[in-house]
Amino acid sequence: MAGLGAICLACYFRLSAVEWLVLIVAIALVFCAEALNTALERVVDLLEPGRHPLARDAKDLAAAGVLMASLAALIVGVILFGPRLLGLLFK
Repeated sequence: MAGLGAICLACYFRLSAVEWLVLIVAIALVFCAEALNTALERVVDLLEPGRHPLARDAKDLAAAGVLMASLAALIVGVILFGPRLLGLLFK
């Protein structure tokens, strides 16, 4: 949903080609991280259906990767849209 919102804002603010590229890469990074996280969780569940500390750690690290990608995308969004949104608020 956040990616769709960012794309709508990008259309509204008419981002430049380079800004679009950065935005699309940020969104794709989050999707890739989430896909890898899901794949790793499924493989871990297949190999270790019960509770195991190493399985838990692997899942936690994969989830941390998604969190880092999401935070990076948030920073990109703040850099791209922050000044524009503030400009709308304080006109």
